[in-house]
Amino acid sequence: MLITVLAVQTGQLEPLSNKFTAEEESQMKRMLQRVDILAKHALENGVRLMVDAEQTYFQPAISRLTLEMQRKFNKEKPVIFNTYQCYLKEAYDNVTLDVELSRREGWYFGAKLVRGAYMYQERDRAQEIGYEDPINPDYEATNRMYHKCLEYVLEEIEHNRKANVMVASHNEDTVKFTLQKYVFVSIMYKNLKES
Repeated sequence: MLITVLAVQTGQLEPLSNKFTAEEESQMKRMLQRVDILAKHALENGVRLMVDAEQTYFQPAISRLTLEMQRKFNKEKPVIFNTYQCYLKEAYDNVTLDVELSRREGWYFGAKLVRGAYMYQERDRAQEIGYEDPINPDYEATNRMYHKCLEYVLEEIEHNRKANVMVASHNEDTVKFTLQKYVFVSIMYKNLKES
């Protein structure tokens, strides 16, 4: 798999491997081989592989690798799941973009929705380096983002049936919200099948 990045100087996509030393390129190839082995085992054993999320400065690479695995392994059912951190301002955009890509390319979308784990670290880094804080302004905004992303994926499930979501939350209100929405989606799907 060729991984490309946008070069700031030229505005063109360039292979990331051009920036690697020989040892780094070797490590990258070994990592991709291990990921491929894990994904194949998950597919063969009927289990899901959840790819966890990290800090925003790592996440684009993780999401890109996960997307490539979804393209390869989510052809018949959702096996590979990407994690979306809903405490990020861009969470909804990321979810909708990936769902749309899965629709266009015909593979199953898999999402694990979490609130997030690196809030203080992200805010400190944004202030230190001088870029906009990527975190929602408060807990309520994060809850709204979580529910907005969840509703979007549940609607995709209702309309397309080629999406799955794992609600990874300890929040009682979110669990209740999910159950109410899920029961509604299930009833709607059942009624559509019977008509």
